[in-house]
Amino acid sequence: MQVGIVGLAFSGKTTIFNALTHSHTKMGEFAHPPKELNRAKIKIPDERVYNLAKLYNPKKVTPAEVEYIDVGGLVKVISAKGASANGGKEKASESEFLAHLRDVDLLAFVVRVFEDENVIHPSGSINPKRDIDDFEVESVVIDLDQIEKRMKRLEKTFASTKLEQDKRELDLLIKCKETLNKGIPLRNLDLTSEELKLLRGYSFLSLKPLLIILNIGEVDIKNKEALENEIRPLLKYQNTGITSLCGKLEMELAQLEDKDKKDFMEELGLTQSALDKMIDLSYKLLGLLSFFTCNENEVRDWTIPKGTVALKAAGVVHTDMEKGFIKAEVINYSKLMELGSTHKAKEKGELRLEAKDYVVKDGDVIFFRFNV
Repeated sequence: MQVGIVGLAFSGKTTIFNALTHSHTKMGEFAHPPKELNRAKIKIPDERVYNLAKLYNPKKVTPAEVEYIDVGGLVKVISAKGASANGGKEKASESEFLAHLRDVDLLAFVVRVFEDENVIHPSGSINPKRDIDDFEVESVVIDLDQIEKRMKRLEKTFASTKLEQDKRELDLLIKCKETLNKGIPLRNLDLTSEELKLLRGYSFLSLKPLLIILNIGEVDIKNKEALENEIRPLLKYQNTGITSLCGKLEMELAQLEDKDKKDFMEELGLTQSALDKMIDLSYKLLGLLSFFTCNENEVRDWTIPKGTVALKAAGVVHTDMEKGFIKAEVINYSKLMELGSTHKAKEKGELRLEAKDYVVKDGDVIFFRFNV
């Protein structure tokens, strides 16, 4: 899973990147686009994989991973009328900005809420609603520009080839254009799996799930739920989530030892770290879940979309498992931990045999039977 962290200059997004990844990236450099992106892969702190390891004592424990990508501070590359203010130079910036975010699964947009008279907001004032609306508009305009360019080329191609595939793509782009022309992001458009497959290569910004991160000050920590509730009704579109955290404080917490961190969080009334909160919300917005495979060699956490059947889950582990799939032995993590071993699970009849069309549930521990 890849998460692209974006935000206006001085929003504190690199501070949040450091908090999430325990990095020490230099802050205060807001090149757009940056010469080099800040990237960090971290292991998802799911205690279940480590608890399972205690049962199987494997040679290797492999948690799932998430990669955070910190993109340079945004500037307003689109004017209110949707035209580039500085011509080709800003168009080039848009293109590079899009390229940086092409492969990310989720956009995390950092919105400044904290007050600091020494750090001026690019727009002159703190206004979360305005910043969110501006980002939505800019992502829509960038996608619209991309669609219009592609449609011109595709119309010429279809005029000569008359290929059905080109016609389907052109019709889909027209459907997307109509939505964008209304100022609505593509993630609000109900698309079939086939349509999503056709659009995959475009990597439209407004099609990606969006997580709004309100970067609050320490004085706002006790009022964070009220701040979220104030903004939440303004989030009009599907696959949009919101959370709030104090980036500066979370960065400091990330540098502490676990015991000190726990004590400090309790003192502040924080029940969840920034990373845990981000992981939970990211999985929810992307519709993901975790299942586990266990043996004496490795205990591993796998991430798949909700609705994935056992046959496809086997293919995630190894293509041979999908090709030679016979059955899946399944038990949920909680039941396995309660019983204490696979042997006892078999004795109690809790280890179920499931066919290839079984829909995998979050927390399932699966032993695949296959033959190739």
